[in-house]
Amino acid sequence: MGIFVSEEFNLDDKMEEHGVFDSLLDEDSNYFINLVRLKETEVFEFKDSYRKINSYFKNIGMMLKVSKTKNDKMYKTAIKMFDFPEVNGINLGFSKGKKGSGFGKKLREQIIRDAKDIIDTGSEQPEIFHLLSLFEDNVGPDRLSDMIARLVYDNILEYTKNINKKLGIIPSKYDKYKFQDGLVINPYKKSLILLLPRDILHELPIAKDWDDIDRVCRENEAIRNEINALVRLEWKKLSTGAKKEYIKQNIFMNPKAVAQVIKAYDSVSIEPYDIYRNSDYFIEKIVHKYNKEFPIVIEKNKDSFEASLEICNHFKDMIENNKGYEVLYVDGKPRNEKIVQRVLYMTAEYYCRANKLDISPESNTGRGPVDFKISRGKDKTVIEIKLTTNEQTVHGFEFQIEEYAKSEKTDKKIFMLIDNGGPRKRIDDVYKVYQERKSKNENPAEVVLIDAKPRDSASKYKPNDKDIL
Repeated sequence: MGIFVSEEFNLDDKMEEHGVFDSLLDEDSNYFINLVRLKETEVFEFKDSYRKINSYFKNIGMMLKVSKTKNDKMYKTAIKMFDFPEVNGINLGFSKGKKGSGFGKKLREQIIRDAKDIIDTGSEQPEIFHLLSLFEDNVGPDRLSDMIARLVYDNILEYTKNINKKLGIIPSKYDKYKFQDGLVINPYKKSLILLLPRDILHELPIAKDWDDIDRVCRENEAIRNEINALVRLEWKKLSTGAKKEYIKQNIFMNPKAVAQVIKAYDSVSIEPYDIYRNSDYFIEKIVHKYNKEFPIVIEKNKDSFEASLEICNHFKDMIENNKGYEVLYVDGKPRNEKIVQRVLYMTAEYYCRANKLDISPESNTGRGPVDFKISRGKDKTVIEIKLTTNEQTVHGFEFQIEEYAKSEKTDKKIFMLIDNGGPRKRIDDVYKVYQERKSKNENPAEVVLIDAKPRDSASKYKPNDKDIL
């Protein structure tokens, strides 16, 4: 598991209270700085950031407008200005610890060439550069976020220094860490730890492709119909790259059409994003909280089945008696089974590591993957998880877990049945099969039934709510 800033510096819920994004120090989180949120943010240090970004792009556009050839000074200056190396330290994106891709020389030249063509048609709006991913290959969320972060780098530094003071991350208090100009050095990546407000983050910075622009821009029906009329006939026939070229030629090279798109984009208002919607970050955060608040020590003399059962019952107690059921829902709707499996697996993985047990996720020895197995040497227990909203719940108990146990050559098996509001009949049918097999001495899987139905409300998990968990 990763290491959060709040854990490294023992900050408890202070970051949450100040609206600061609690980033992982040893890997990246899949969030991005969102341009629209920068336009609307009330965070003091970023109030001028959107204007600054547009001013920068407007200057590039002015140079391209007066440029006569690709060899003149203005054109070359525009290329030099369009240089946005990755900002190390914010730990956002998809790179998982590796350096981001940034904008290479060839890509920069291609973007400036296309921007020049568009500007020469009469479109001079700086927002053209916001929407690069709609008409440029190899421009996605990571590169766009690098671009934005580089342009607002001074804002990020100012914000981080101010927040560090509020959080007490100062040399006199953390004398084991290295500091540079009031900023602490990340001991895992050897770069500055740069902090960001949750208010400006989103799952994506802007539209990642044309199919996504409706979600991001939420243009009105008239605009949507006008743009669709240009691409509807050929759209399905085109590859992704061909679609971008088609968009560039038919929309961005058409001043009237691009003006409509940018008008729609400028009218967008995006609410602050609930960062716990992101499954990877959500799971990481909730498991860290579980591990801290609900430690478990398993007796060394217990076999894999007894240890597995203890872990499952521990999880049951968290869900049923400590409002842990809230982690299984988002906006009042059940999360999918894979999310629940991963939460349990990561929780169990921590306990297994602490108690010298081996755990394997989705172990597959030929009959399909069981959710996970816990073992000590040849002593193995398989665990299968099913939600009552899953139509295959009974089949999972009756056949799947039996096949998995045979594959693993073990007779130790646990079937975790999580009642998240599915038909009661599925629970009854599982117990009916269990009793029938028990009466015939057939050694059915042990059933751990967890009542995960919302009590008063199925509100979203918020780590700073003191009454949760």
